[in-house]
Amino acid sequence: MLMAVTIAMLMIITAFAVNVAYMQMVREQLRIACDSAAKAALVNLGATQNQTTAAAFAQTVSNNNLVAGNPLQLPASSIVFGNATQGGNGVYSFTANGSPLNAAQVTASVSPPLFLKTFLPISTFSTTQVSLTTRISHDICLVLDRSASMAFDLSANEFSYPSDVSTGKNPLQIYFSPPSSTASRWQALTVAVNNFITTLQARNLDVHVALVTYAETYSFGTFSSTEASLDVNLTSNLGLITTGMNAWGQQPLIGDTNIEAGLAMAESELTGPRSRTTANRTIILLTDGVATTGNTNIASLTQSDRTSSQIVTQVITFGAEAASGAVQTAMMSAATNGNGMFFNAPTAAQLQQAFQTIADSLPAVLIK
Repeated sequence: MLMAVTIAMLMIITAFAVNVAYMQMVREQLRIACDSAAKAALVNLGATQNQTTAAAFAQTVSNNNLVAGNPLQLPASSIVFGNATQGGNGVYSFTANGSPLNAAQVTASVSPPLFLKTFLPISTFSTTQVSLTTRISHDICLVLDRSASMAFDLSANEFSYPSDVSTGKNPLQIYFSPPSSTASRWQALTVAVNNFITTLQARNLDVHVALVTYAETYSFGTFSSTEASLDVNLTSNLGLITTGMNAWGQQPLIGDTNIEAGLAMAESELTGPRSRTTANRTIILLTDGVATTGNTNIASLTQSDRTSSQIVTQVITFGAEAASGAVQTAMMSAATNGNGMFFNAPTAAQLQQAFQTIADSLPAVLIK
């Protein structure tokens, strides 16, 4: 009788030990399957911009993962896309169907049978896992000043040009010459933008960038300029931005400053057919002076972009002329109203640091 009781107790203990290990294994398998499906859904959504296609791909991936010996079959309703936002405590909150669609949540449950269930009070157990994957995508539009002052040198003096373009020329010849390739404001901006692009590429961010430049509508003889131009569409081929900057460095920079036109073109690109519903929208606005044409209340424009199109505007004032006074005050307000950062960059080194800080502030891939 004692042997029978002992054997029964051993069987109960064995059943508990085996099934505790089994339940932990199933939980781990379910976690891996859910994580894989959530990641697959989000990456596919970024590539296709189609929730149905992304959900179907996640179902295919989950079906290739075994949980308790069976493929995990997810119903479409268990895959939800939305927005994940990080709170002040570092914890992410998920809003189903929130914008931008930067997150995928997968919920799955299984109820496999237990081993040696004769010796247990239950015959099955249930477990549920929730995986939330956040992939931060970025659509960025550079909105850069190409007015005549961008051909000046980095001093605080108006119409002060680098010596390599001014020596032996009269003022009219200088004005209609391409900017210096060594000491102009445009050259310093080109170097800073190229470094910005290099940083984005090195970090392997999910980022598309567009290039908009602005001045004013102006013509003189054979020379002319437009108030704004979309020089590079939103693209993942970031080398095109460098090409666009170099192209402007080969021709005269003329005309005054219509920031409104540049912002309007950027807003159109960031909300147009080339934009992505999964991407955060950012404008990087640079000027070396005050707006002289168009709507000069730039703060009202950045506020409108933020409220109507969910665009964050980062603002940089460049050069000694814009280092203080009305220009800086106005552009600080523009950054505040655009929910962005403000940078004052009197020198080329400070300009490079401003772009570096913006690049470093862009989050990449986050998983909860």
